[in-house]
Amino acid sequence: MPKFFKFPILLLVIACLHASPAWADLGFPDYLKLPPQIVLNTDQALQVENVAEAEFVVDAAGTSKLFKGKRFARWMTYKPAAGEPALGYYNGSEARIYTAMQATLSKSGWQTVRADDNKARWTMRYQAGGKQAWAEVKMDAPQAQVWVELIESADAGAAFSVPKPGKQPEKFGVKDDIPYLLPWPGSKRIGEGRGDGPMDVAEPGKSQEAQLVGQAVETRNYQGPTTLSKLQFIGEYREALIKNGWTVIFPASAAAVRDYGMLVAHYTQDGRDIWARLNYEFTASLTISTTDVGKTDLGSAFAKDCHVPLYGVFFDFNKATLKPESDSVLGKVASLLKTDASIKAEVEGHTDNVGGDDYNLKLSDARAASVRNWLVQHGIDAARLTSIGYGKSRPVADNSTDIGRARNRRVELAKLGCRP
Repeated sequence: MPKFFKFPILLLVIACLHASPAWADLGFPDYLKLPPQIVLNTDQALQVENVAEAEFVVDAAGTSKLFKGKRFARWMTYKPAAGEPALGYYNGSEARIYTAMQATLSKSGWQTVRADDNKARWTMRYQAGGKQAWAEVKMDAPQAQVWVELIESADAGAAFSVPKPGKQPEKFGVKDDIPYLLPWPGSKRIGEGRGDGPMDVAEPGKSQEAQLVGQAVETRNYQGPTTLSKLQFIGEYREALIKNGWTVIFPASAAAVRDYGMLVAHYTQDGRDIWARLNYEFTASLTISTTDVGKTDLGSAFAKDCHVPLYGVFFDFNKATLKPESDSVLGKVASLLKTDASIKAEVEGHTDNVGGDDYNLKLSDARAASVRNWLVQHGIDAARLTSIGYGKSRPVADNSTDIGRARNRRVELAKLGCRP
């Protein structure tokens, strides 16, 4: 080739390269291409969750459908191309952004399945090369802000699992992970604690008052992977516990997992009595707590103090109806009384300071009677037991806090003739 042709050809190649779209790395899968006018908003980070859900409108009738899979989402900025009018109100800005994005997305294989009349929001579908995905775009065009949320169908992967509690209580230090409630893979421990006192296992948003169980709580705090969603953590941990024989109090079903950032479970196999509470907060801040009720020596406490609070005895709100979760604690009380037939005891009912004196006295008396009846029905001679309600007259904690009131709402077992 003559030398005088080489230089113009080189210029032509460079010109072609500059004419190609300058795709920004927006963090989405490579099959979602956006036009060069879509640029990063440095104030808005990409959201990526390995297992998540998103609800999109999928037809002109407004039908919504819930999709589950790997989720990507981000707010970005639309920067008008050279010569393009500035964005603003009532000047077709939404339609211009829509047209620019559609020109690129359609070439990548995306199909629009519905769009608002003003093109400010639309849903699209991708299916090619073994990939299936849905995405929604919505915008605040006058502010040049564009939101893209994508759900990609993905294989479930390996099931999460944790060890099953042993037949004997595990020995572990405060700096150790809880053996039967291990952290999510890839999590980093950021705190731990061990404290005296019961654990609150009330259902968030549904229980009108705190519900306490146990006498000592182990707590571990972790920072989970940024890709860990509430749906994955609560859902897969729930299935792992059920597989190991735990009874999950809530979420009560797999479908209810999306409504919770908290899980409470109870383990009663092999003579164990363990409660677990797991919390997921924004950005995968994880808390795992447990109280081993079976390790509490009711007999020693009863012999030493002549009375013992029975945290873990639950009633329906403002009623004297015992909940099934109470059986494990009451079973231990029955065993204690059966070991020494000479013990005569009083079942005491106590309340917090909410409500009138007469109401609280009647409620506490009825709850104490319910516990006494349960014990009699489970083999304790009725002549050995009395019951009485003290209402709000004997608080053991500050009634100005939820936990304090919960500690005051209790049933106690007292040895007759021993406690002053």
